[in-house]
Amino acid sequence: MSRSIKSKNGEERYTTLQVLSRLAKYTFRPALFLPLIAAVIISGAVDITMPTIMGRAIDAIVGPGNVDFAYVLKAAVTMLIFYIVGAGMNYVFNMLSNKAANRAVRDIRRDAYDKLSVLPLKYYDTKAHGDIQSRFINDADMVGDGLVQGVAQLLSGIISIVGSLIFMLLLSPVVTLAVLVVTSITFLTASAITKMSNKYFRAQQALVGSLNGVAEELIHGAKTVKLFNYEKRSQQRFDKINGELNIIGRRAQFAGALTNPTTRFVNHLAYISVGVVGGAIAGISAGGISSFIVYSNLFAKPFNDLTSIATQIMTAIASARRIFEVIDETGAEEDAKDAVEAENVVGKVDFEDVNFSYEPSHPLIRDFSLNVEPGSTVAIVGPTGAGKTTIVNLLMRFYDIDSGAIKLDDIDIRSIKRESLRRSFGMVLQDSWLFEGTVRENIAYGREDASDEEIEAAAKFAHAHSFISRLEKGYDTYIGEGTTLSHGQMQLITIARTVLANPPVIILDEATSAIDTVTERRIQRAFEKMMQSRTSFVIAHRLSTIQRADVILVMNAGRVVEQGRHEELLEKKGLYFELYNSQYASEEETE
Repeated sequence: MSRSIKSKNGEERYTTLQVLSRLAKYTFRPALFLPLIAAVIISGAVDITMPTIMGRAIDAIVGPGNVDFAYVLKAAVTMLIFYIVGAGMNYVFNMLSNKAANRAVRDIRRDAYDKLSVLPLKYYDTKAHGDIQSRFINDADMVGDGLVQGVAQLLSGIISIVGSLIFMLLLSPVVTLAVLVVTSITFLTASAITKMSNKYFRAQQALVGSLNGVAEELIHGAKTVKLFNYEKRSQQRFDKINGELNIIGRRAQFAGALTNPTTRFVNHLAYISVGVVGGAIAGISAGGISSFIVYSNLFAKPFNDLTSIATQIMTAIASARRIFEVIDETGAEEDAKDAVEAENVVGKVDFEDVNFSYEPSHPLIRDFSLNVEPGSTVAIVGPTGAGKTTIVNLLMRFYDIDSGAIKLDDIDIRSIKRESLRRSFGMVLQDSWLFEGTVRENIAYGREDASDEEIEAAAKFAHAHSFISRLEKGYDTYIGEGTTLSHGQMQLITIARTVLANPPVIILDEATSAIDTVTERRIQRAFEKMMQSRTSFVIAHRLSTIQRADVILVMNAGRVVEQGRHEELLEKKGLYFELYNSQYASEEETE
């Protein structure tokens, strides 16, 4: 059981025993686990004792005029009491195992979420978001369903096997040997069928995934499909996969359907062998044979279920390993013990010989220096991949620089507490982000104590008040799945959120890219008003929106290749001149 689980690069990360040991810390609580074990033992003891009582009761009524009514009545009352106790213990067992599973999943998700909240931005930039969500949601459920309940079933099965074997040996070693032989045939048969059916079920799941992919393409890319007249080819792809799924599905169902009747057939052979060997060879009574038949069933059932239980447990271990990989990720570097609060920020920003690379072998920002006076507007332009957004990421300490220094009001930002540093900045991104909640709550995301008047004032400033007022419930309209807000309207709400936060430094990263031209002009006037007394960094694609900037930085390959005002840069006839003319020409062609 100490088989290593390896990461994608082949390095051993956790062994199975390490995973189980770690999971035990989440699942083992004496106040919960000890009663669960007691319930399993009592329930198992009841199941194991009942066949003996039943067999003796049968012997008491076998034969005409030879009925021991007193014993039969006593046995009936005893069996009734045992059945009630067994049912009660089964209920306690199921309740406690589910409770243990739910608590374990709750605690695992809590630890995973705690880590997700402190992981650096680099983690999210390099991992598939769908995979992160799958670990947090699906894998946690797999741990709860597979491991806790699977182990509980395994424990119950062990008790059933051991107890049944002991009672059968006490009744007759010869008949027990016959049961063991037939049970081994049952186990081998079930294993072979399960192996065959699993192959088909895995293929079926893969085809279901492919079929979902084709359907998703049609649903989410309906416009593109129709634009390129791809309907027939899409239908052909769907029919091909759907046909394969039909064939594999029938094979999977056929293989899966073999398990129950085959194992039942072998179990019936066990019953026959018990009757023949027990009656003809061992000379066991009718009641003893009845007890043996029940015991053989109790003994064989866990073996029949062993394959599925083992699959559950191994799936849970694999899922736990994926979650632990998240929990064990290195979080963002903690603030220095002597880190200070950013107080009364005026907005002076200095970059001093800054160097940075996402990958050591590919330097991006090189020898970057810039001095920004309070209240200045700095526009950053350049071709894709020039490093424009990277400058903002470094300023916010989403990433730490490799060398050099970035200062806010002459204080190295590495000496400022991250929370305090980020409160000094307001950012509006190209991609708007809203969470589930009301429009009011979304605007007040950074200031929960804001009054309704302040929220509406921020919305009016961002030119969002008019469309918000037209919503069914105005500012109390709930934003969630199925929301019909346009991307531009969502962007206006994020702008209002930044206005309400009232930070000393503003960062606009393609902030008006999703807004129509008429609204953009109004927003630009609002931004100009908002930026009058604040230091502002503007990353812009439309060069016409930054002509009034105090300084324009033209970046290329991580370096500032040109710097100056709009008119000065045009006179230089360098990269900015080329960018501006190419954009102006493309706009004329569009018109």
